[in-house]
Amino acid sequence: MATYNLRSPAVKRLLQEARELQQDICCDYTAQPLEDNLFEWHFVIRGPDGTEFEGGRYHGRILLPSEYPFKPPNLMLLTPNGRFELNKKICLSITGYHPEYWLPAWGIRTVLLGLIGFLTTKANGAIGGIDYTEAERRLLARKSHNWKCSICGITNIDKLPDDKSNTSQSLSSNSGDSLDSKASKDNEIMPQFSFVYDDERRVNDKDHISKSNNSASSSTSFIPPQSTDSESTTNQLDTKSNESSGPEANPIVRQSIVAQSPFRSVIIIDAFIAVFVAMIITLLIKKFILPSSKI
Repeated sequence: MATYNLRSPAVKRLLQEARELQQDICCDYTAQPLEDNLFEWHFVIRGPDGTEFEGGRYHGRILLPSEYPFKPPNLMLLTPNGRFELNKKICLSITGYHPEYWLPAWGIRTVLLGLIGFLTTKANGAIGGIDYTEAERRLLARKSHNWKCSICGITNIDKLPDDKSNTSQSLSSNSGDSLDSKASKDNEIMPQFSFVYDDERRVNDKDHISKSNNSASSSTSFIPPQSTDSESTTNQLDTKSNESSGPEANPIVRQSIVAQSPFRSVIIIDAFIAVFVAMIITLLIKKFILPSSKI
């Protein structure tokens, strides 16, 4: 028997999910890991009522990566069903084909519920999808009861018996409120599956991007904020300072120069008078004092 590292997040998660699925038995699906490989699970799902798959039992494999639950699993069907090819990985938004949609909160139960909901959709050329007629699918649904897996040795009808009502009553009488709380929990965390094919997904992505761009451009209209009294005063001061620093500030500079020019002119006049007085004194000395000294 294989041994696993019990500290691994994937091993812990898979063991936990195995216990939960074993305790909370559902009449629409069942799943369990292989005895020698914890990362390969086999499941049996019941066909949805009111469809061409009603009454069918469909056996398949779930291949889980070592990075689970941070990476999605892959799944394939083994029982002939008329909707999916056999032994081929199915392209869903919750499988390895679209890891960008996967959430670690999802698990084996999520994958099985998604597969059941996807049975009644059109293939439209998706990977692993086929389109049989309703009559062919009903015939395959009747034949699927006694189908037996060659890998795990499980027969479909043994895992999901026909007596669905009695099974549901026995489960409700045994588990009681625990199943109700579990069901409410599943409803809370159950995702809205988007079964979109690659071509449709690209078109939808382009439309979404164009719409988001248009909404962003239409919502960028400027709305001036309402300023308070202090802010308006500050803005007025800033406006005045900005105006003074512009071309209109030149008259103010000239006024300051003109205001300083009288002081400078007084100094110049005083200097001129001093020079003039000195010249007069020199002339007087030359005219009167120097001639008398010669006599």
